[in-house]
Amino acid sequence: MENTVNYLIAHPVLFVIAIIVALMVIFSSLKKLLRLAVTAAAVLVLYAAYLHFTGGDVHEAFFSIEQTFNNALRFFGGVFTRLLEFFKFANKP
Repeated sequence: MENTVNYLIAHPVLFVIAIIVALMVIFSSLKKLLRLAVTAAAVLVLYAAYLHFTGGDVHEAFFSIEQTFNNALRFFGGVFTRLLEFFKFANKP
């Protein structure tokens, strides 16, 4: 890894090209995430409309969705924290 960084620093043209490629990858990923978020929001709006027209309790359903989402975030946050601790412990000699 250090050899790659040193090579890129020694060759500024390749370094600029690598930066441009990295930015393109990041913006492409963000674009896909934004599209996913807009699609999820549209599905939630359609679900709320369905509940409203069928006589369901919209507030109760969205409270349940919120609780499920919060529990999933806590779970994945805990998993991510444990993975970070594992890799920190594994890197210590």
